[in-house]
Amino acid sequence: MSQDNGTVILGFGATGQSVARYLRGQGFAPTVLDSRPAQALTEDWRGLEIHWHCDAWPAQVLAQGKRAVVSPGLPPHHVLVQQARQAGLQLLSDIDLFMAAVKAPVIGVTGTNGKSTVVSLVGHLLQASGRRCGIGGNLGTPALDLMDHDNEIYVLELSSFQLAHSKPLPLASAALLNISDDHRDWHGDFEAYAAAKRRIYLNADYRVGSHQCDFPADAPCDVKVALVPQSDGWGLATHAGRPWLYRDAAPLLAADHLPLAGMHNVENCLWAMALVEPWVDALRAARLLQGFTGLPHRFAEVKGPAGIRCINDSKATNVGATLAALAGYERDQQVILIAGGDSKGADFEPLGDAMHNRVRLLLTLGVNAADLNAVADYHGVPWQQVGSMDEAVAAALQHVEQGNTVLLSPACASLDMYPNFAARGEHFTALVAEHLAAVESGASV
Repeated sequence: MSQDNGTVILGFGATGQSVARYLRGQGFAPTVLDSRPAQALTEDWRGLEIHWHCDAWPAQVLAQGKRAVVSPGLPPHHVLVQQARQAGLQLLSDIDLFMAAVKAPVIGVTGTNGKSTVVSLVGHLLQASGRRCGIGGNLGTPALDLMDHDNEIYVLELSSFQLAHSKPLPLASAALLNISDDHRDWHGDFEAYAAAKRRIYLNADYRVGSHQCDFPADAPCDVKVALVPQSDGWGLATHAGRPWLYRDAAPLLAADHLPLAGMHNVENCLWAMALVEPWVDALRAARLLQGFTGLPHRFAEVKGPAGIRCINDSKATNVGATLAALAGYERDQQVILIAGGDSKGADFEPLGDAMHNRVRLLLTLGVNAADLNAVADYHGVPWQQVGSMDEAVAAALQHVEQGNTVLLSPACASLDMYPNFAARGEHFTALVAEHLAAVESGASV
C-alpha cells in the first residue's frame, strides 16, 4: 500500500472511515485529521496516520496536501475546513468520490423531512421491480460502502451537509422534497441551508420537484408533485368518492390502500413513484407500493392499551417533521404530544397553531423545553414539563382517554438526552410496553 500524502480526510466518524476504507482499497493510505480526542479503533486501522485532537492542520500535512475529503459533520466555518480552503486544496465530499467511481445511475433525494421514507420507498420499488439496488448515503450505509459492481442502480439520501461540500452531482434522478427551518447551527442561516438543498438539481438528468420549490435558474423541473389534482404531474384527486393517487389524468391507487398512514406519507409515495418513473412505469409502481413496510421511529405504531393509539415518531428531529405529523389529525383535542430536546436553534412558533385544538396536553422535556412551553402558553395549549421520557410516558398514559393518541414527535434532536433518535424511540416503545404489561397483569400503574 502506497502512502497518499496528497489526500487528507477531515473527520473520522462513519463517513470518514468509509472514505478511508475506499481509498485503502484503491491502494492508498490517506492522512486523517480529527478534532475530537483519540477514539478507540479496531485493528483494521493499524498503520493509518491519524492526528487526533487536531484544532489546526499540522504544517507538514498541509504542505503536502492536495485535496481534503470533508466529513459531513464539519461545517464550512470549521477551522480545519477554512485552513484547507485558504491553502487552495481541492475540497471534496464522500459523495464526490462515489459519483466519480460508480458506473450505474444514481437517484438522489434531499429535503428537511421525509427523505429517509422516500429513499426507502424508491429502493423498495426498484428492488421489487427486479433491479439490484444499493440504498444508503445519509440513511444507513455510507455511499462508498455501498459500491458493488452487481448493483444496477443506487438510491442515496443526501443531507444538506453533504450537498454543501459536494460539487454539482451528475444524478440520474433528483428530488428536493421540502425545505423548512433546520440546521442553522451548521449552515449559519436559513438561506445557506436552502441553497445547499437546491444544489441537488444542478447537474441532474431528471428533476422532480414541487410547486413550493424554487429551482435554480439553470436547472428547470421535469415533473412536479403536489397533494392537489394535476393535469401534468403527480397529484391527489377524488375518484369514485375516495382520494386517489394520480399521474396526469390517470387514477393509479386509492390512498387508503397505501401501506403508510398520514397525508404526509401519501405525498412521500407520490415522490417515490415520480423519482423511479424513468425505470418503473406509474401503474406498476402503484401496485408495488403496497408491499412496502415503514421505517422504524417514523410515525410507527406502538402497541398500547386498548383504545389508545401510541405513535413513535422519534425521527421527527425538527419542527417541520412534527408539523407534518400533527397535520394528519383533526382539531379535536385528541392528541397528547411528547416533544422537546435540542432545537438546534430552530423557531418553535409554527407549532403553536398546529397544536391549537389538536393537542389536549403537551409534555415537554429536554434542554429547550421552556421554549416549547412559551409557544404552548401563547396558543392556549395546556403543557407540563417533565424531566425524563419515563415521566413523559407515565404522565401521558395517566391523562390519556379512550380514542386518544399518545404521539412522540419531538421536533428536536435527541443528543441532549440520548445517543441518537433511535435510542429515544426505543426507550419510548419500551416504556409503553412496560405500561401495557403492567395493565394486563393487573398491577397498579
